[in-house]
Amino acid sequence: MILMNNILKNLTLSLVVSGVLVSSSLMANPQVTMGVFNAGSSGNYRADPNADLAYVLSNYALGKSTDGTWFGTFCIEGNEYFSPGSTYNVALNDRAINGGIYTPTPGYDKISQGTGYLYSQFALGTLSGFTYNNSAAALSLQQMIWWLEGEIGSGLAPSSISGNPFVGLLNAQFGDLTTAKLDYTGSEVKVMNLTNGNGGLQQDQLVYVGGNRVPEGGLTLALLGTSLIGLAWFRRKLA
Repeated sequence: MILMNNILKNLTLSLVVSGVLVSSSLMANPQVTMGVFNAGSSGNYRADPNADLAYVLSNYALGKSTDGTWFGTFCIEGNEYFSPGSTYNVALNDRAINGGIYTPTPGYDKISQGTGYLYSQFALGTLSGFTYNNSAAALSLQQMIWWLEGEIGSGLAPSSISGNPFVGLLNAQFGDLTTAKLDYTGSEVKVMNLTNGNGGLQQDQLVYVGGNRVPEGGLTLALLGTSLIGLAWFRRKLA
């Protein structure tokens, strides 16, 4: 019995130490390098993810490069910016920090369900009326997203979007534009809150994370936790 207890103690210590090491080695530091989607593109940008964020690329059917190394994204704030070619730290969220020009809640603004719908369709390649690698289509989509997010100041989105090609699509999906502007409650579209090396806020961007995908690091830690639970059960049975 003493021998068994010693074995269990050593195994427990080994798993705990391993957990610390695994946690440390898998501490994610997602980053993107921002740029333009293609030459002449207006309102549609490219995000080159590092290894800790690259798992999102497999969720895109279209809206990404042909070699699958970066994805297209859109701005959701009108008074923050990024510098093309710069690399930023990423925190995934359901809202814009600070909120941009329109901030209904102090400090943040959740994206609208219209924005979530349009961007998910863009990522899946099923956005009706959208032509990829077309600057006019990209600008129309960007302006529609800005309008949905209330970013109509500073000459961004026009106060009236009656001629926007995505108005009819939103009306068909949600019944009216007022409903389309309600908060998004899904989980497949996230906001990339971008910060520079000094922690300064940059222009928030959209990303399609898909459904219920667990990055390898999270899965490894989940399995480790399951092992520890099983070990605890085994100890109780022996006692």
